[in-house]
Amino acid sequence: MVTDKLWPVLAGLVAMLAGTIVIELVASSSAVNERVVLIEPQASIQIEGDDEGDSGEAPEASPSLDGDHTKARLLASRGMLDEALALYTKVAAAHPTSGRVLAEMGYWQLSAKKPAEAQLSLERALAITPDDPWATLKLGTARARQDDDAAAEKLYRRALELKPHYGAAQLALGDLLARTGHPDEAIALLAAAAKSGSNDDRAHVLVVLGRAYVAKKDRDNAARAFERAVEYAPSAVEIRLAIGRAWMSSGRDEDMQRAMVELDRAVELAPDVPQVFSALARAKEKKNDNAGAVADYERALRLDPAYGYARRRLIRLALDAHDNDRARLHADELLRTAPEDPEHHFLVGLVASRGGRADDARRHYQDAITRAKGNYPEAYFNLGILEKNNNNSGAAIEAYRKAIELRPGYQQAWNNLGLVYAAAKNKEEAEAAFKKALVINGKYATAWLNLGQLYRDLQRDADALEAFDKAIAARPGYPEARLDRAVVLGRLQRGKEALVAYRELVIDQPRYVVAWYNLGVALEDTGDTAGARDAYRTASEIDPDHLPSLRKLGDLAARVGDPSGAARAFEEVLDRAPDDRGTRLALAEEQRKSGNLTECAHQARAVLSTTPGDQRAVQLLRECGGN
Repeated sequence: MVTDKLWPVLAGLVAMLAGTIVIELVASSSAVNERVVLIEPQASIQIEGDDEGDSGEAPEASPSLDGDHTKARLLASRGMLDEALALYTKVAAAHPTSGRVLAEMGYWQLSAKKPAEAQLSLERALAITPDDPWATLKLGTARARQDDDAAAEKLYRRALELKPHYGAAQLALGDLLARTGHPDEAIALLAAAAKSGSNDDRAHVLVVLGRAYVAKKDRDNAARAFERAVEYAPSAVEIRLAIGRAWMSSGRDEDMQRAMVELDRAVELAPDVPQVFSALARAKEKKNDNAGAVADYERALRLDPAYGYARRRLIRLALDAHDNDRARLHADELLRTAPEDPEHHFLVGLVASRGGRADDARRHYQDAITRAKGNYPEAYFNLGILEKNNNNSGAAIEAYRKAIELRPGYQQAWNNLGLVYAAAKNKEEAEAAFKKALVINGKYATAWLNLGQLYRDLQRDADALEAFDKAIAARPGYPEARLDRAVVLGRLQRGKEALVAYRELVIDQPRYVVAWYNLGVALEDTGDTAGARDAYRTASEIDPDHLPSLRKLGDLAARVGDPSGAARAFEEVLDRAPDDRGTRLALAEEQRKSGNLTECAHQARAVLSTTPGDQRAVQLLRECGGN
């Protein structure tokens, strides 16, 4: 495969770029606005940061313990990881006191995207050789890939205690610190690490250093670090790609232009390497040029039809475009080429779920779990989403619990578990789940919002207000949290503050229908009927099907003595919701006031046809001359 050309230079870069693809979806329910998170399968990262690959610094060469050990190493080096790991298991059983074999096995389990299994192997290795800095570093990587950054940080620091100036550990710790909001410490650590090592080592460290400067919004120093990285490795395509991705991480237009320059240079250096076009496609996605992204991903696939990452991104783009047929074609192709790969069953399940084929989705998620020997937390997570959406709360809880059992730091699973409990009116369990997510990540804005909404529903308004404030602090400008905060302010008799909050929100989010509606309600409470009417009209213009605003316009017209205007608004509501009994009775009342007794009686009879004995309908029928 074409990617083999780059294999010798990938190992050092993988550790600084590993991660997962996370996409949040927003749904709503009557009780709690769901913020569920759909997570594609965890993947370690090669040159563009999202592909499958190595697990960082390779194990040091040492004499093989026996023939099976020699063969296992050979198979692993050739990428035949399943066969290699089966032999490593045999070798480890034959040499139970060899920490090195267990550590090697953990390394290759990381390469095979099995971080939980790698964790167990590396912990066993360290129980035998507790002062092994390499195994300690790899265990940190395993914990990081399971989203346990706190444990990973401790292990990286332990590796540095065991081996001061350990370049790979400095790189891993620096990258983690930059990613978790500690750029100053990361910069100090990486700047020191960049002073020694081979040219390739320095180039890799300088890339991460530059990314830390980007996180700190220090673009001048970031540019200098990247320039020095290129000076050390001028022809290294993976360095150009890493620099491009680092600039992309800021999300700023000016930085996206810098990213494109680096990626275009990477294309010049390696026009036959599919990862180059994949990285370029990812940049175009971030610039909302989805058509260009699709073209580049497809070009990557023409270079290497088996290139899974490009096909996975095409699946995601097709789903975003609601082109389920195209997504299904790509997913089925992945499954056809490698039917034993758990991830491919996962993606087919994801596409089936999006297409409304719940049974197919459930079957493929279960197939993914079976092929992963039960160790697939993301599949359990998505199975939980599927069961929740199909009103199978017990099955959803069981699936989320299994995901958490496999990955205790799975904050999204804790959050979604809280949502299921909240929908089931199990408020104590819901609160506990949301709080657990927040223990894992105190800046998890979605969980703060959901916890605030839970408190709001429990009439714990002071607690709700504090939770919404923390959601906004974690995600400045968070529209849903600002809206709910204004609602709670109103309930706390702080109407002026609520009114200001609503006005600021609609200025920032001029097409936020619910914010306009709530502004109308707040204005109505102050007696500003004209302002309320304008707010309701704006909401209706943005969304003509927003029935609460239409109903409010009818109520206002009725209140000021405009029965014909009220009737028009109520009729619009009934056009969209003919079973709305309250609106039909209100329409009958306005028709009675305007003297249209025939229509008044007609509406009253319509109510009685579905709700026999409705006293108000009976009275209106009598008042309008009906029988």
